[in-house]
Amino acid sequence: MKFTAVLSVGALALAVFADATVRMVASPDGREPSDYVPAMLSNGRLNVFLDYRLSVSTGSKALARKNLRPGIWWEGRRSVDNPGAASRFGYGLSPQGAFRTRLVVDGVEQRDPKCWRQTLDLRRALMATEADYAGGVTLAGEAFVAQARNVVAVRQEVANTSDVPHKITLGLAYTAPKGDRLQGAWTVEKGAAVWKMRCFERFVTDETIRVRPADGHHVAALCAETKVVGDSGVLVRTFTLAPKERRTAAWFVVFDDNLAKKLPKVSPRPCPATPLSDYDALRAEHVADWEAYGAESEIRVPDARIQELFEMARYHLRCVSTEWSIPVGIMPSHWAGRIFAFDEMYGVQGLVAAGHFAAAKVAPDFRAATLTNACIRCNRSADKPFHRSGARWVWEAAEGNDVECAPLGYWMDHVFQQAAVAQTVWTYCRYTGDRAYLAEKGYDVIRECALFFRKLQVHDLPDGTSFMAKCTDLERLGTGHERAFMTTCGAIATLRAAADAAELLGRDADLVADFRSCADRLVASLPERDGRYIAYPGCTEESMGTLAGFYPFGIFDRSNAKQVAAVAHFLENGEAFGNMYSTGKRICPWYAATMAMASLRAGNERHPPVRWLQEAARSAGCWGEYWEINEPGVSEFRPWFMTAAGNVLYAICQLLVADLPDGVHLAAGVPSSWTDYSFRLPAPGGVTVSMEVKDGQLVRLETESRDSARKPAFVLPPALRAGAPTRLCKQVQ
Repeated sequence: MKFTAVLSVGALALAVFADATVRMVASPDGREPSDYVPAMLSNGRLNVFLDYRLSVSTGSKALARKNLRPGIWWEGRRSVDNPGAASRFGYGLSPQGAFRTRLVVDGVEQRDPKCWRQTLDLRRALMATEADYAGGVTLAGEAFVAQARNVVAVRQEVANTSDVPHKITLGLAYTAPKGDRLQGAWTVEKGAAVWKMRCFERFVTDETIRVRPADGHHVAALCAETKVVGDSGVLVRTFTLAPKERRTAAWFVVFDDNLAKKLPKVSPRPCPATPLSDYDALRAEHVADWEAYGAESEIRVPDARIQELFEMARYHLRCVSTEWSIPVGIMPSHWAGRIFAFDEMYGVQGLVAAGHFAAAKVAPDFRAATLTNACIRCNRSADKPFHRSGARWVWEAAEGNDVECAPLGYWMDHVFQQAAVAQTVWTYCRYTGDRAYLAEKGYDVIRECALFFRKLQVHDLPDGTSFMAKCTDLERLGTGHERAFMTTCGAIATLRAAADAAELLGRDADLVADFRSCADRLVASLPERDGRYIAYPGCTEESMGTLAGFYPFGIFDRSNAKQVAAVAHFLENGEAFGNMYSTGKRICPWYAATMAMASLRAGNERHPPVRWLQEAARSAGCWGEYWEINEPGVSEFRPWFMTAAGNVLYAICQLLVADLPDGVHLAAGVPSSWTDYSFRLPAPGGVTVSMEVKDGQLVRLETESRDSARKPAFVLPPALRAGAPTRLCKQVQ
């Protein structure tokens, strides 16, 4: 395959495909590889899927079979129901239309290239493509979704590698959104194609999509032909391209509406300091923003698979960190951008463990801002909802967290979402060390989650014992079970977190004692058999939920033999039941990361954590993206699946900076084969740890804390302590 076009927009180094931060997919014959999915570009609001044609992918049957419905989607813009048809599903995302690159060579429109390659720069959130078309014409392009603005930016460069001139038409065609409750029309205004519509959906809003040139205000920017063709707004330039000549065009697609007046943002993004100008200026602003995000932490490990997982997870999680928490995905096929507390928790844990506090903060902010709605669900008085019967969060939340968006099903009988919310907030507060945030926002959320379990879910018996009422635990286990292990562990973790937070702040002393004693009674109620914990009393099925006392709810240390045994049993047999659904033959990445964390916290040497992260890497897609399940030819579900990204990122960071009951263990999950590695990652308490190992010897260890009095205890593996200089070992136990 030979590409003659080279993108001339700057610093995209297409040669460094071995770099984990730049991913590439290529086709020497123009056909899509069987595992191909389009690249996801997003700023946490606008979510766009672009393919190698520099076009938004829509209508693909192959992608539909993989449970991916790409397009352009805008978080928060959603319908109330499905008009004209009865359905269990509601609150879907409103369509935003789609655009495609329009390339015409000598009067013939070019849709499919002869060969192509496409790259995704994870550190700068830039997608680039190069493709060869008929007649020796090549098209190179670049695109991004501006991090600080609701703008999709596209640059195209067409080149003539032949010895004869070609007449070229180059530009964008934007197909308008379609929907029974969308009313709009195209107009042409000052050289731009403008779609104006009124949306009669969850809220009645007015929206504008403006497609315009982006190469500044010079003459070339004014000579684009702008027209309306059917349901599309089209901007093109037509010119004759001499042999060996190249031309460039750049375009903006700008989105604007008035939803904020109806649904205020929980965590609004800062407004840019300067007005939108041209492509180069916006690109520089966007790249600087993403590079600052990437600089918040760093790891360098010798296992390329794990390095790639780390880079993709950080990219992916920022893409779906919205102004209203962290949904599974901003697209219809991923529960339409609705928010699950359990999945949100994994996203936050991954982000804070990697030092991305601002991206993670949207979730605790969301829970604090909508706590009243969750409390009203449990209390007689809507006027005074707090400190009575707790908070019950909906299973699937829209942006206001004011209505249950889930379809009817036994998943409605879950209660562990209260534990997930508490853990989200408590993890954020512990890692940032932000006591003011805990006092002003976080503690109320954690306390009300604990009160839910204490007053509405835990049964206290006359003999002094307690247990959890029937509920749905993991969905794979079916309908309600009493004393469900994972849910009980979540309740214990929530009660203890509430007690710890109350003591830290000097509040609610009467609740502290009750929460702690209730947690202890629930530990005694946990179901067991053959010296290990099981999913529920009498259960004969195997369940990842039996790992929950170590992860995701770390209520035990290694002295709990029954939890250690449950972990050993599951790790030994996990490949027989390692998916969240009863399908597939391998372990999905979400489960694999959970097994890595359980192995780390249990100290299981037979099945070490790195092994399970390598298992997670087996499910990576063509970009290294995370899937719910990815077993080609067996089971393929939902590429670009946030939950797996969050869980894997957390597990990778914990290999290096492990948050354990007796302190922060550095390099606790590092295999002996790693003799050269380094990292800069946070630890709980507002501490940053920088460490480097060369030839198996500790050569650098630095800790930085905003509050030295609260610095946690650090623990080094004996092998590193043995050869380390005394000045380094003084910092740790």
